[in-house]
Amino acid sequence: MTTILKRNPPSDMKQLMFVTRYDIYKHLRSRRLIGFLALETILLFFILALPPLLGHHYNNDPNGFIATFTGPNAINLLLAIGATLFAGDAIVSEYQNRTGYLIFPNPVKKSVLFAGKFLASVIIIGGGVIIWYGVAMISGVAVTGSVTSLAFYSLLLALLYAVACIGVGFFLSTLMKGSTGALVFTFALLFLILPIVDSTVGGLGGVKPDASLSFAGGSVGYILETPYPVDISRTMHVGGQNLTVYSFYPDVTVAVVTMLGYTAILGALSLILFKRKEMVG
Repeated sequence: MTTILKRNPPSDMKQLMFVTRYDIYKHLRSRRLIGFLALETILLFFILALPPLLGHHYNNDPNGFIATFTGPNAINLLLAIGATLFAGDAIVSEYQNRTGYLIFPNPVKKSVLFAGKFLASVIIIGGGVIIWYGVAMISGVAVTGSVTSLAFYSLLLALLYAVACIGVGFFLSTLMKGSTGALVFTFALLFLILPIVDSTVGGLGGVKPDASLSFAGGSVGYILETPYPVDISRTMHVGGQNLTVYSFYPDVTVAVVTMLGYTAILGALSLILFKRKEMVG
């Protein structure tokens, strides 16, 4: 009598965990993860070391101290680099490097591959954000003696902003044809283009850029201010004419909805494009 052994294929959840682990290991082998953590360490060192080196005192207000870590030039740079390294070419590299010929024929759904890669990026960048705030909060307790609930709200907003940035990176990765272009455009869009558009449209145009991801991400730092800043406008006399300059601040609820919207919409579009994209050549 012949016995036939039947093996059930791994569930989608098991395959998802395998893809996630593999992608994290791939980033570790490529030294991107090490480089990202090294850069984060350098940024944290400068934030903590520069005040005493320049003869300045630390901010003694608990929220004010944490705010030194959440300024746009700090947290935005960290998230822009993270999204670039771990999302900007997550999809397009499989086509450009021809590794898709080895991966795609396997009995794994493209949706599972996509979700695993996305989850790996969230774990890596989210871990970086948690380390960033962990150092900030521990340092804050050492300097000011306490940390407030607003710091934890800022952390949650930063994590949400990070996931939305990953969504941008994945969308560009499925849209672009080359890794270099995807990486450069991801960083430029998140760190340069969107903030410049916010300043132009909002500051000079007088239109509150609620639909902008970088504008919504500003809530990460503003949430630490008490009271929360309100929109203002100033009129100046320049060159014989009156010039009105606007200062807009994101409403926290609107910012959360905007970041969730970017994550959901760009994530869905990225998955659709990934499913339709074929290996060529």
